[in-house]
Amino acid sequence: MSLRVDWKSPHTKRIIVSYLPDWILVILMAGAFYGIDQIPPFHREFSLEDKTIMFPHSPSDSVPMWVVGVICLAAPIVIIAIMSLGFKRSIIDFHSGILGLGLSLSMCLMLTTTIKITVGRPRPDFLDRCQPAEGSVDPPFGLSNYTVCTSPLDTHEMLDGFKSFPSGHSSFSFAGLLYLGLFIAGKMQMFDERGHTYKGFIFAFPFIGALLVAISRTQDYRHHWQDVFIGSLLGSACAWFAYRQYYPSLAHSTPHHPFKSRIHFFKHGTSNERILRYNQEPVYNPGRADSEHGLLGDDPGNAYAMQNTRNYPQQSSQQEPQNQQYPYSREGTVAASSSYDPPSGKI
Repeated sequence: MSLRVDWKSPHTKRIIVSYLPDWILVILMAGAFYGIDQIPPFHREFSLEDKTIMFPHSPSDSVPMWVVGVICLAAPIVIIAIMSLGFKRSIIDFHSGILGLGLSLSMCLMLTTTIKITVGRPRPDFLDRCQPAEGSVDPPFGLSNYTVCTSPLDTHEMLDGFKSFPSGHSSFSFAGLLYLGLFIAGKMQMFDERGHTYKGFIFAFPFIGALLVAISRTQDYRHHWQDVFIGSLLGSACAWFAYRQYYPSLAHSTPHHPFKSRIHFFKHGTSNERILRYNQEPVYNPGRADSEHGLLGDDPGNAYAMQNTRNYPQQSSQQEPQNQQYPYSREGTVAASSSYDPPSGKI
């Protein structure tokens, strides 16, 4: 498979213009919510007798945020590039993999930041940051607030002390590494009913990495276990959602191929009077001896089932039976209905 792209082709330009807003939105949302993180959080009241916020404060993290960025952003990009460009030699697969990763991380940042500054939960080391005045006690039948602290409220240590829930390290690491695990699992066709145990261990490696980052937050007394648990679930949900935007389920017969509905539309469905959606479920072909499980592979002659084709009001002199499927060839477009005229040029 070639990596060459005809950048001058009008089809290529239309596809690039189609994906450009996606990239702009991912970058803008990531930047916007990184800026929102600078907003002072809600100052939740607390008890001076609460032993869950009496842990000592450490000035450094076991896993700094820049390390999280490397293992959850830079490393997945490199691995995705190696697998998609090096082995599969598919620019479409590389683009889908990287865009999905960006969506997962930006969504995770958006949700985590919003919850952090809204909830304002004190960290386990909050009282060590706060340094309550000597002799301070909780009011009768009430709780204390930040006014009992001798540390200046506008310092980074104090503002960060109210950002315990959820754990950003945990959510970000699961959003990046679990997405990478899903990407690798898809390429391995993990649920191909052959039962290879090595696939399970390979899938588990990114998960273990995310898990270790999350556990380190409790070891540093930066987060309560609930913060880590919810942060991990949040990152996992973002990873799964982003992966399924661009790739089929791992139980699908071709989980190693990204969705190409938009690309097919801009190559073959340029008319504004039609909406074409392609399903990448290969057509069963028992006559192909070289096809695994009787399914078509990824060569240019493959046929794909087409579904959900909807025609807008249009003049047509012929009638086609409903619910009829047509094979699709990547070298050209096969008409999905009598009202569709395939392009004459070679793609």
